[in-house]
Amino acid sequence: MKAARCILKAAALVAVLGAAICVIAAYWDKIVDAFYAIADKVEEKKANCFCSSEYDDYDDGEL
Repeated sequence: MKAARCILKAAALVAVLGAAICVIAAYWDKIVDAFYAIADKVEEKKANCFCSSEYDDYDDGEL
């Protein structure tokens, strides 16, 4: 009886892993699009950062 339970648990695990792989394969385009959208937003935030530089206090115009 223990062998049957072990085999059934292994079969259930294989079924769950197979279902997860099928979901990933079916929605791969949407997953990649979401990843690139997040990456674009991060890049946009980095580009729009108005962080002050340590040299902003110095005026180059007056000598």
